[in-house]
Formats: sequence, C-alpha cells, structure tokens
Amino acid sequence: MSRDPFKIDGPTCISFSGGRTSAYMLWRVLQSHGGKLPDECIVCFANTGKEEEATLRFVRDCGAHWNVPIVWVEYRADAPGFAIVDFETASRNGEPFEAIIKKRNYLPNPVTRFCTVELKIRSMHKHLKSLGWRDGDGWDQFIGIRADEQRRVSKIRARPSPETVKETMCLPLADAGITVHDVLDFWKAQSFDLEIRP
Repeated sequence: MSRDPFKIDGPTCISFSGGRTSAYMLWRVLQSHGGKLPDECIVCFANTGKEEEATLRFVRDCGAHWNVPIVWVEYRADAPGFAIVDFETASRNGEPFEAIIKKRNYLPNPVTRFCTVELKIRSMHKHLKSLGWRDGDGWDQFIGIRADEQRRVSKIRARPSPETVKETMCLPLADAGITVHDVLDFWKAQSFDLEIRP
C-alpha cells in the first residue's frame, strides 16, 4: 500500500494561503489524523495586509469549523521580525507590505520579487524558530499546490532548500493527484466556503 501523502511523521508547518486549495489540503491532513493535528504540526497563515476581507473570514472559519488552531503571522521590520495576530487584529491596510518596502527602500519588481519571501516565508520561519524549531533539525513544509499545476510543481521541486533553513517542501495534493475539480467539488458540499469566485 502506498504512503498517505497527508500523513505527518515529524515537525511540519502547513502553509495556509487562505485559499480553497490550501484549506482542502488542511482538511485532508486532519482526515488522515482522525480529525486532529499531530502535536508536532503547526498551521501558519501569513497575512500581508493586502488580503481580501473574505479571505480573512475564510481562514477564521476554517479554524472554527474544523476546530484547528491556525497561527496568523505578519511581517514586522523590528525584532523579532514577525507578530502573531488574529482575525480582529490582522492588518487590513497593507501595513506589513509598507514596512518591508520602507525597510528595503525600493519597490518589489520582476528582478527582486521579495514580497512572498519576506512577508510570508521568512515570517513563518521566524515564528517556528521562536518556538524552538532549529535549522539543523529541519522540518517539512506542506504547500497547497495541485497536480494540475505542473509548472508550479516542477518549479518548487527544482528549488533548493533555503541556506538558512533545512526545510523539505512537500506537495501532498500534487502527490495525491488532486486537481482543481476535486477541490471545487469538495467546497460545493461544505457548509461554508471562500466568498470569492473561483
């Protein structure tokens, strides 16, 4: 029998973008563990301050409906480099985005696209390290990319792990052959959904 790609067997951070696909990935992880996250697993949502209000409601609702803790992180220019927020206190006017632009003193552009790295990836890493997760030990990072997103799958699998972190990128949806149709069919059957058209 083949391994369940949603089964967690070590320290794992589930990167929750706030969209239907990553929410479905989280639901599948919960199903593979009897409806509860394993102790060594953390779900992180990185808010840029530019998210749609519907996205913020959806993240909140996933946590409430599935009884799963979702850690909301935001970039900060000062130490420790991130803040923990929640639905009520989350930035809604681009404050984290403005802070990184002010710190860098230039706008992101096609050559230096630092937004995702700084506002999402590094903010999550700083949070994990604050919890005692060490670079040398490493951890798995679950990313919600589907099997029908071949270009993105290939790009992520070809990317080396960041030098500062021993991180293994895991694409359980791609490994399970999940497509956009599977995700949309799932959400049609749920009692709540992201209030943004697919």
